[in-house]
Amino acid sequence: MAKNPKPYDAEEDEDKEERDIGLCKDCQHFDIDREEDEIADDAHAPCLHPDLEEYELVVSGDCSCNLFELYEGEDDDEEDEEKEQEY
Repeated sequence: MAKNPKPYDAEEDEDKEERDIGLCKDCQHFDIDREEDEIADDAHAPCLHPDLEEYELVVSGDCSCNLFELYEGEDDDEEDEEKEQEY
């Protein structure tokens, strides 16, 4: 059972149809080394979505959910911060 269940939100329920659903291997919350060109469907990794972290889910690449957020690469901001700290 969830530690802090969210209250039902009718507006959020209406927005469900507009949400993207995609494979976990393509989601930014799929915690896997992305140096490979293609992630296999049977690859397993933790799901680090903020709403799901507490469940410590380990999912395969061909799983999916309605909290999908497309992985678009590493943030350049993190690299910039690291370079600034070196100086």
